[in-house]
Amino acid sequence: MVVLRFFILAAAAILPFSHSFAPSHNNVGVRKTLHMGLFTDEGCAAKPFEKKKIAIAGVGGYLGAVTFGFLQRSASIYGTGIASGNSPRAITATGTGAEALNKVLTPCFRLAYAGEDLVRLCKLSGMYNAVTGDPYDNGAANANHVGERLKSFDAVILGTTYQLEQRTVTGNTYEVTPNDKTFEFYLDERYGANEDKSPADDSDTHIEIFKTAIQACKESGTVKHVVVLETLRTKNPSEFVNVLENEEGITYTYIRLKSPLKKDLTFSFEKGVQDKLEVVCLPKGSPIHPNDTTPLDGETAIYREDIAALIVQSLMTFNWGGSRIIEVSSSNKPVEAGPPVRNPKYDKEWCPNSDVLAGILRAL
Repeated sequence: MVVLRFFILAAAAILPFSHSFAPSHNNVGVRKTLHMGLFTDEGCAAKPFEKKKIAIAGVGGYLGAVTFGFLQRSASIYGTGIASGNSPRAITATGTGAEALNKVLTPCFRLAYAGEDLVRLCKLSGMYNAVTGDPYDNGAANANHVGERLKSFDAVILGTTYQLEQRTVTGNTYEVTPNDKTFEFYLDERYGANEDKSPADDSDTHIEIFKTAIQACKESGTVKHVVVLETLRTKNPSEFVNVLENEEGITYTYIRLKSPLKKDLTFSFEKGVQDKLEVVCLPKGSPIHPNDTTPLDGETAIYREDIAALIVQSLMTFNWGGSRIIEVSSSNKPVEAGPPVRNPKYDKEWCPNSDVLAGILRAL
């Protein structure tokens, strides 16, 4: 009798609770919240006390510079898992790249600045005799040179086909003669860059630079993961994916763009993520063909700044133990603005609305 009374009371207590989860229009929000709560970050944000050092190559390009700015902000906020101090590290070929980086950081990230302690000038793109045009070193020597500057770093952000610009090697760095030349490499593009003496976008030079970068990551002995952005200049993306697949010991996140890009001319980090993005994870073994980013009817371009935020968020969210290829396109849906806040503070946010990107990536 006592047992029967217990079951009756238990059933009476459970009924109202179970009714709250019954399929009804009024409880959709409750069930959605519980469902989304099942997804968590598996990248460097999963263990924020284990700070990870991040390097990025090509910071002289606008998208590279904005990505560095977001990395720099995230390194100053607990919970991201990104280290500060001598991280993030900017990898560039000459002082021109470092100068271009700071020209973006200062107006877009509240007078942020990358000093000499955060920048390393490397011959990732090789070095050439000013008279004969012949290279001084082969790819292996260049990889060793770059790898020395990646020691103790955990992850690297790279591009596929960089915008290249012939520049004189900065004095007292790695030059042999005062007039030696190299190619400065810009992630995405740098406004006003002179490409007259640069290799074409379909040149083998780009895949050789990429191979050198991946080999440098391996020779560092510490790099575990790379995030690769397939730039709109890329003509043969499968070649770059093959390099990643054939390299053991380093996992990757490869980001493909299915929509054209645009720049916010009045960008400041306070704007944060402006548009929702459509992100799809490709099945393993999917064929990789050149992308056609010609905008379709009614399709809008993606903000470069949103892609920069996506790159940083991918480091926090995706598990570094695995590799993946994701495709990103415009959803034509802006992020809904919240209620206006008087004197908003950003000291605890590396990027406003980054939670939108986090939710998208966690669900993949």
